[in-house]
Amino acid sequence: MRYTDKVTFIKQGDSHYDPDLGENVSTEPIEVNRWCHVVTPTMAKSALVFGNLQESDLIIHLKQPYKDTYDYCLVSDGKYFFVTQKTVGRRQIILVRGNDDANRN
Repeated sequence: MRYTDKVTFIKQGDSHYDPDLGENVSTEPIEVNRWCHVVTPTMAKSALVFGNLQESDLIIHLKQPYKDTYDYCLVSDGKYFFVTQKTVGRRQIILVRGNDDANRN
């Protein structure tokens, strides 16, 4: 398996009220890029592993697990959200699902 695709995990910045400035301030989002192998699932085989699938789902294979938390990820400029994951040996398999805005960035 070749890890030639790139996934970007994004954790939104925190927002809070700063009484000295008198306004809400937020920190910058954290972006982490990882090399991966992206697969569009075939319904018959993947349904056995992950359960019910939708057409907007992707399967991301990572050689080394990504253990930090994230709000969403970007794959090929599409926005995807975490659904579930499996660990096989040292590899991590993540199922993500796109939404209606996935291709409108």
